[in-house]
Amino acid sequence: MGGELAPAAPQRSVVQSRGLELALWTWHPAESVKGTVVVFHGLGAHARFPSVALAAELLVQKSYRVCAVDFPGHGESPGMRGYIESADTLIADGISSVKAALKNDDVRGGSAVAEPDKTPLFLLGSSMGGAIAVEVATGLAAMDIQVAGLVLLAPMLGPAADAPARLLLGALAWTPLAPLALIPSSASDNSKQYGCHDVRQSIEADTLAYKGNLRVAAVAAVLDLGNRVESNLEQVTAPFFCLLAKNEMVLGPRSRAAADKLLRVAVTPAEHRLCKTYDAFHGILCEPLAKRQLIAADIAEWLAARSNPAAAEAAAAAAAHL
Repeated sequence: MGGELAPAAPQRSVVQSRGLELALWTWHPAESVKGTVVVFHGLGAHARFPSVALAAELLVQKSYRVCAVDFPGHGESPGMRGYIESADTLIADGISSVKAALKNDDVRGGSAVAEPDKTPLFLLGSSMGGAIAVEVATGLAAMDIQVAGLVLLAPMLGPAADAPARLLLGALAWTPLAPLALIPSSASDNSKQYGCHDVRQSIEADTLAYKGNLRVAAVAAVLDLGNRVESNLEQVTAPFFCLLAKNEMVLGPRSRAAADKLLRVAVTPAEHRLCKTYDAFHGILCEPLAKRQLIAADIAEWLAARSNPAAAEAAAAAAAHL
């Protein structure tokens, strides 16, 4: 952004989900693939939005193949802009995008190879995308698809509204008010989300990003999603790295409380769980370059340990005997 970090150019394809053709974007590393990372964007964003593109650039440089879907109503996928039908559809489309990513369809050399990817699978999500990543991982576990780790960037791990508000919005989502953009939100204020001036400028010029009041059905769906995640934290079995923002102005306090609970109740061994707070805004990777590089280094280190757990355990054992 602004010449600091130029995102790699992704390859566009299509994933079929619920009878829809959703845009799926893939970033290919120059070297052999160390793993596949499926990235889920936040509300109003899309697969080439800075919070996704900057993550993709980091991961591609570390030899990960990155796939990201434009959810319906976002980016180049069909649907009313900014409209989300339900939490169920978000999760279903997320699972469909993971299954598509696991098919090693490499057409760069002119031939397509549709074979199951044998490298580790990671899920990364920002804000709403973090909640989707958690629920998708749970769904994949039920299908015996192993997730090597979750990277959660300022994830929405709890609803940003109380039960009466959720019930009211849930009811309104079944009325003609559902598609209307009636709800103002700090999530549409770039100054409260992104610390880098160049990133804010690129977002303001982004014609694919949804801006303005949020649609009733979308807010109802997101609140339902957050409530589900908060209620299902005990089902999280994958290793995870949860990155929280010190200057959080979008998520409610229940998301932070849920992150603390996730550390306590997750089935995954404690040494495979990490929760860290950064001096950053909600769009954690969308900070000035120096700060972004420090955050990126932590993500890369955590992924490297999960990509080759045997080597990481051997290194830890050797260090313990020094």
